[in-house]
Amino acid sequence: MEPTKELVYTYFAGYATSVQKKIIGEWLDRPDAREQFFQWLDEWERSYPQYSPDSAAVLERLRQRFDDPARTTSPFRHVHQAEPFSRPWLRWQWAAAVVIPVLVAAGLYRTQDWWNYRTITTTARQLRTVTLPDGSTVALNGQSMLRVPRWGYGFLSRRVQFRGEAVFSVRHLPDHQPFVVQTPEGVNVEVLGTEFSVSNRQTNTDVVLKKGKVKLAYRSAQQVQKNLIMKPGDWVSLDQKGRLKLRQQTDSLQFAGWRYRHFVFNSTPLPEVFRQMREVFGVTVHFKDPELARRTLTGTIRAGSSDELAEALAELLDLHVTHSNQTLVFYQNTDKPTNQ
Repeated sequence: MEPTKELVYTYFAGYATSVQKKIIGEWLDRPDAREQFFQWLDEWERSYPQYSPDSAAVLERLRQRFDDPARTTSPFRHVHQAEPFSRPWLRWQWAAAVVIPVLVAAGLYRTQDWWNYRTITTTARQLRTVTLPDGSTVALNGQSMLRVPRWGYGFLSRRVQFRGEAVFSVRHLPDHQPFVVQTPEGVNVEVLGTEFSVSNRQTNTDVVLKKGKVKLAYRSAQQVQKNLIMKPGDWVSLDQKGRLKLRQQTDSLQFAGWRYRHFVFNSTPLPEVFRQMREVFGVTVHFKDPELARRTLTGTIRAGSSDELAEALAELLDLHVTHSNQTLVFYQNTDKPTNQ
């Protein structure tokens, strides 16, 4: 039996009966029910604000106790030592009362990342659209990762962590609360309500703004914190050294064409084309002739798999390609391998 939202709210408020608790417990044994449980818990917490402890400070003190127990001040230092227990089983009960909470706290400390964040990932070739609690949507490309706070999102802040490639459609809130996308390289994209794409792969971070306005915060090549206000049509590319390139994006297909399995190239060097194949489809790509590194490609190719894209590239560029165990090797036709 699946509990209703009202029943789960009753459980959060502490008024559920033993039968209702059993129903909820059996429901939570299903892995797919846990995300719904946490979503309802977040909604309930925002509707009925509770006391919010400084969990970061508590976890830090707990970590210090684990790292250096000798430096930890014992709360029993000034308490007179009690007489030894006359019954052995009482000593075991006392030990259990002390050890079990410590073990539980240690388990929570080690899994705090899971408790604090909901992590959504995609595999190679997988496309997935996620709706956030505030109604904003995120369309994820293959091999991407999005981390959303389980607690306080939309109430305390709208800040998510992201790696990979995605399109964000951000809903504007009445209190004008900003929406911030953080990348591992420290690039922050802050918006109020807009549609934009972020590509954070191995070499560059690219941000393309379709509509609205965003503020891009980044560190320049001189390690100086800078801000850039983007307008619709702006395409910003930032490399790992903090060097920024700004250009205009005019072709609508270039805006996250991967959502429709369109690969758009504009005088793109072949090594960059092969890099995109690796990141989107999870394949290994090699080319035998160094001359290929100097060739470029312009055009739009629709491909739903690495094999389709490889065959299209081979035909367009007059190349030969071999496929073996998720590895693609491109040759000039003059270098085509012969069967022994």
